Amino acid sequence: MKILLVEDDEILTDVLTTALTEQHYIVDAVADGLSGWNYAQETSYDLILMDVGLPRQDGISLCRRLRSQGCQVPILLITAKEDSGDRIAGLDAGADDYLTKPLNLEELQARVRALLRRGSESKNPVFEVGNLQLDPRSCQVTYDGRSLNLTPKEYNLLELFLRNPARVFSRGQLVEHLWTFDDPPLEESVKAHVKGLRQKLKAAGAVDWIENIYGIGYRLNPPQEAAAETTPATAAASPGIAGTASPTLEQAFNQAKLGLWQKHQGLISDRLSLLQQVAAALPAGNLSPQLRQDAAQAAHKLAGILGMYDLDHGTVIARTIEVILQTPTPLTFAAQRQLIDNVQALESLLAAPRIELPGLAQPLPDRPNWGEVGQQFPAVNVLVVDDDPAFLDHLCLMLEPWGIRPTGINNPQEIWSILPTIQPDLLILDVEMPQTSGVDLCQAIRHHPQWQSLPIIFLTGHSDRQTIQQVFAVGADDFVNKPVVVPELLTRIINRLERTRLIQSLASKDPLTGLPNQLESSRRLEAQLPKLEVLSLVVFRLPDLRQINLEQGHGTGHQVLQRWGSLFQAHFAGDEIIGYWGNGEFIVGLPNCDRATARDRLGQVLIALRQQVYTAPEGERFQVNSQWAIAEYPTAGQTLRSLYRAAIQLGSFQQ
Repeated sequence: MKILLVEDDEILTDVLTTALTEQHYIVDAVADGLSGWNYAQETSYDLILMDVGLPRQDGISLCRRLRSQGCQVPILLITAKEDSGDRIAGLDAGADDYLTKPLNLEELQARVRALLRRGSESKNPVFEVGNLQLDPRSCQVTYDGRSLNLTPKEYNLLELFLRNPARVFSRGQLVEHLWTFDDPPLEESVKAHVKGLRQKLKAAGAVDWIENIYGIGYRLNPPQEAAAETTPATAAASPGIAGTASPTLEQAFNQAKLGLWQKHQGLISDRLSLLQQVAAALPAGNLSPQLRQDAAQAAHKLAGILGMYDLDHGTVIARTIEVILQTPTPLTFAAQRQLIDNVQALESLLAAPRIELPGLAQPLPDRPNWGEVGQQFPAVNVLVVDDDPAFLDHLCLMLEPWGIRPTGINNPQEIWSILPTIQPDLLILDVEMPQTSGVDLCQAIRHHPQWQSLPIIFLTGHSDRQTIQQVFAVGADDFVNKPVVVPELLTRIINRLERTRLIQSLASKDPLTGLPNQLESSRRLEAQLPKLEVLSLVVFRLPDLRQINLEQGHGTGHQVLQRWGSLFQAHFAGDEIIGYWGNGEFIVGLPNCDRATARDRLGQVLIALRQQVYTAPEGERFQVNSQWAIAEYPTAGQTLRSLYRAAIQLGSFQQ
């Protein structure tokens, strides 16, 4: 479990960090409210522990700001014993509980445990799967009554897996949950800790309980008999997570799947009919090349769709038929006999009076929390291109319950008219399609300036090395084998979107100031201008930056820029658009604010900029000058470029 500690007292921070770490919590500690805000935006925490009296942004304001942005993480406030006003204000701001100074460490640990239990809706904090038991209160792990001697990281790994049964964690997600922000592990560290935990579980009797999903990550996957013995405590600890999905969701999923099976019975029968025509033509020796080609395509599609209905045997049969028909040479007598036998086997499978669809072959995965992703993707749109309408319907059924809005098209030539309409966040392509193959389509997209960075996942019924190399050579980001398995596809989609979000964040943010860079802030401003009646563009300048770099060194210049960036983030936390444009130049866009109102609103930030004191490497303390100018939209200009030019031409007002 990961905790964010926001406390400016270094001694208290050290005491709290030590106490929480001894209980196997992962602790990120920061010393001011603004840093607390930034950490909470960048990392997922299970609990936030913060003081009320913080520099740069007080704890109550930070709590209110987090709640206003939809943050549901439990928050525990630290308040002064005599100040009931802070406690009331903190609870009103959204805090879940409070502690008063001086702190009692045992009470602190008890309240932390209570909030973590409340956050996971668990009435019983003990996690049990089969003979394995983990008690977070005592940090004890036992298997079949015998204690397991785990390292802190191994304990944290096991607890994370138990709290999220059957969920697949990538290495990056494990790092996010189990390592502090300022102490990331080496590349092989995660693998080493997982290996150590796996070996200790194996030695105790829990053999192969941690599964490595190739290309995705790790998950806890105990044997069926052990999973069936999972106590209600474990299930309650992770509502809606893989393996504990509500029966209603799974029943609805299977019911919808049965409806699709009935809907596409005619299409499946048509494909089987093509195979039956081939079987009838072979003894007479009149199998035409066109019928052979059409039948191979029908077998390929049957192989992809039958497995999605958990008819894995049908997939194997159809794939065998496809391979035989794709043989470039005339069919031998043995090959003909094998093909006819497989067609008859497929007839028997599909001619059953009633197809009984079994339950899900694998547990339903967690509904992903798209809150953070939504900041980059206002709606998670996925475009799926596959020439099989039955497959498209089934894929959309799989994606919709997890907050993904899929759009399916079975004509690949329509993609260029669809792309601008739905603005997808991710594209799923079938490899083999008529008219235009997925490979050719991917290649064209990678050469298109607007769509060349669009994440692309391929679906393929062929997992041979040549096909895989081909799709990656034309720019694929990932691939999934048909028949598609629900947890694997969803995990790959989520991981790809998270990676895209990270790349976009790095590309749009200035690393020194933490503010949107020139490209990103310009894009936001240009998108807002047509929607507004008035906007004020404020240009701030740091005229001494070059001299500071020359005389004090670039490290000191960086210190000044970082301080300015923090001040702008603290003072403009609403609908204002802020950015750093380089060379000591900052911009602020104030929507629905004329020039006179803008001057009034700048008072506090100008005072804060003047009051800043910086320290040079030799210990000398100094202050810096600031300049600013305002241009009003649409009076001074109707484009961002004309507004910026107007602000500069109006002249700067030194403060």
